[in-house]
Amino acid sequence: MQKLLAAGIVIIVVGMIVLGISAAGQGQGSAGGAIFIGPFPIAFGTGPGGASLALLSVVIGAIMIGLTLVWLRAARTP
Repeated sequence: MQKLLAAGIVIIVVGMIVLGISAAGQGQGSAGGAIFIGPFPIAFGTGPGGASLALLSVVIGAIMIGLTLVWLRAARTP
């Protein structure tokens, strides 16, 4: 369990470093994301590629929810 925690922290730190480097090189950027409240996604985006990033966030979120439901069903099966 400790290895998973360490791996998660390393991935977060590397992601923050990559975002910082990419933001320092350009004056223009895009952002997008999604918040799931129950089965309803609320998508948001800004910048030239914001809409595609918001759509990508919704798709990835839906896939993650689907995989979680499949995993829970498989764990419940005797």
